[in-house]
Amino acid sequence: MLVCHCKRVHCRVIRDCVREGALDADSVGARCGAGTGCGGCKPMVQKLVEREASAVSAPPPSNDVAA
Repeated sequence: MLVCHCKRVHCRVIRDCVREGALDADSVGARCGAGTGCGGCKPMVQKLVEREASAVSAPPPSNDVAA
């Protein structure tokens, strides 16, 4: 999904920025430009940052079988 129309930034790019260390919408903007045009997408950029950060930090599901 295209998130930032001004800079033509796709949600995949934003997720990649978070995986590479971006912690908020401003740091995503510094890396890929999202949210640095008109600013209308900045709330969506921040929401994607929060979702991706929690997905990245979540522990993988356990496959342990109780004995």
